[in-house]
Amino acid sequence: MRISGVRAGALCVAMVAAISVADAAPTTAAPTTTTNCTGWHSDTVAAGLGQLENLEPDGRGGFYVSGYRKIYHVDGSGSVRTVLDDVAAPGGLQLDGTTLYLLTRSDGELWRYDTVTEQLSHMVDFPGNGLLRLPDGDFLTTWIGTEDGPSRGVSRYDHTTGEVVANWSPTPRAEGLSLSPDHRAVYTDDLFTGQIYRIPLDAPDRWTVVTRIPGLLPGPDDVTASAEGDLYVAGHVSGTVHRVHLESGASCVIAADLAKGWAGPTSVRIGPDGDRSALYVTSFDGTLRRLRPPSDVRLTPIDAV
Repeated sequence: MRISGVRAGALCVAMVAAISVADAAPTTAAPTTTTNCTGWHSDTVAAGLGQLENLEPDGRGGFYVSGYRKIYHVDGSGSVRTVLDDVAAPGGLQLDGTTLYLLTRSDGELWRYDTVTEQLSHMVDFPGNGLLRLPDGDFLTTWIGTEDGPSRGVSRYDHTTGEVVANWSPTPRAEGLSLSPDHRAVYTDDLFTGQIYRIPLDAPDRWTVVTRIPGLLPGPDDVTASAEGDLYVAGHVSGTVHRVHLESGASCVIAADLAKGWAGPTSVRIGPDGDRSALYVTSFDGTLRRLRPPSDVRLTPIDAV
């Protein structure tokens, strides 16, 4: 979610948009809820980090986190160090081995950071917010359209040719991005309407609506899928985290006591928690939180299978 006064104003009018916007997407049934979503426990990993935008597991029990003009590293014990400073509104993060990829939203660029040599290098102009590195090495980004022109849907960067295909998938107001468990599609969310979209990688213009997150204005900001077939959604405005069963579209709230409104959740990722996994959540209140699932809920990141 981009940090700007324009974006704040857009959130204020989003309630009207959620009711009145008629998208060209296929219609979907009214959102349904599912059961067995209680028993998740929340605790704080790190706090006081300003407006946190995105996070990425480091593969060693810690995380890289994008904040206001900074990239932090938070280790497994919660210790924080600044990795990069004075960064132009960093957004989405993706890690491949020892290479951290990051978007800078103020200037619309994709960067490569070597976590060993600490060298930062520019890759390509790539305006966007969410970031996903596909298994073939290409990148996707989203442009919601609340500022600097209309929505560009989901854009794609071809790493072999260097070409950027703007509006590769014309989904309206796309925000977060997650690969599907079968690697055949990606999922994104609509900040205004609360809809969850599925985009086939081989037919990106044939996106469909999976479901809609309940509530007048949940304001979904980011998504991450599990290998078990669930999608976890950060409700920025509502201060909630939802679990969506991708096959049925049924959803439920697994956390409802987070900061709401402008300070709400911005990103969700599955990461290690001892010998299990947990769901980690960043928020604009500067907090990295851990949501531990009940014992009967499996939580496996897609890249772990």
